[in-house]
Amino acid sequence: MLVIIGVICVLFYIMFMSYYVERYKSADHPQQEEVYYLEELTRRYGASATSEQIVDFIGEKRGPLLLEAEEYFKTMPIFSEAGVYSYDDYKTLQNELWEREVTQAEAEAYRMLNTEECGCLGFWLSALRNLEEYTGVRARLVDNPASFHHDLNEKEQQRFFGLLENGEDHSILSYWTYTYTESYLKFFSVLLTLSLLVLLAPLLTKDRLARIHYLQYSAMHGRKIIRGQFIAILISAFLLTTLLLLVFGGIFSTGGTGVFWDNAINSDFNLGVYTVFNLTYGQWVMAGVGLLYLLSLSAAAIAFIISRFSENLVTLIMKLIPVFAALAILSFNVFGEMFGLFNPLYSIFKVFGTEVYICGALALLALALTRLATRKEKQIDVL
Repeated sequence: MLVIIGVICVLFYIMFMSYYVERYKSADHPQQEEVYYLEELTRRYGASATSEQIVDFIGEKRGPLLLEAEEYFKTMPIFSEAGVYSYDDYKTLQNELWEREVTQAEAEAYRMLNTEECGCLGFWLSALRNLEEYTGVRARLVDNPASFHHDLNEKEQQRFFGLLENGEDHSILSYWTYTYTESYLKFFSVLLTLSLLVLLAPLLTKDRLARIHYLQYSAMHGRKIIRGQFIAILISAFLLTTLLLLVFGGIFSTGGTGVFWDNAINSDFNLGVYTVFNLTYGQWVMAGVGLLYLLSLSAAAIAFIISRFSENLVTLIMKLIPVFAALAILSFNVFGEMFGLFNPLYSIFKVFGTEVYICGALALLALALTRLATRKEKQIDVL
């Protein structure tokens, strides 16, 4: 069974999860340039930086890039043929791309600055421009009549203005770091659920298929083995969850996201994400790990119940399919914008920490049903 789970994990990782590791640092431009600059900002200023510090950083980085770009404009004929002799000319051409039909020479000149031949200067400058636009953007939303915060309820508005007061918006965190981690967590939760069901569900069913439970019914202490089996299932679930977390957490950490570990989630550079709690990236990840353990406990208990009431492997599989689908959907909703104002579960219940309450309630319900199942097992007549 462990070999089968290993094969499932490898295939699932290749199909759904590897993208978020491999593409984090080698994704489309100027995403990778933005991540690089924010990592450098973190190493220089720590978890947060003032607007003045960020503006100084952008000016420091932009100056040498502009000088280098000016050299390309002077020495490469492709730019002069398109009428581009300075960076101001290049920006004008960039703006006109959306306003008029440019010539082939102009299009080639625009693309040239983004190529390896020019050191991807266009993308590096675009990344700096994006960071400049993001700086202070949450504070500017306060006076914007069209801002989303006017549609928030009183508690949500208090949270929105609270994050501005305590300076969470000055944190340094890339949107790409957040969204790649979120997606990786969602798919990992599905993989974990699948692995647990595959490992644990057949255990009691095999006993019933071999009619071993009839031997247990006839002995005073034999019926108590059902409790021992459940404890063994919980221990197995804990160990498998820990193992998979170590393996896949270690793989994801190779991308270098740990540099943002102490930085608050509600960063200006992570615009569009508003968590209901003041969490750093590291705290947010560890909270997700806690929810994964709750889900694994629920999956283990559910697997135990299904196995208890399945007389053969065919009926077991027929029951597991809808259960897995339901748990997968729940996992995606729990980890999608986890603890955020736009989390699907929060949008329904409007309770801060909805994800914890739902996972906790599911675990308690599964344990209660397991208790009933084990009690019934002890009372079944032998004849």
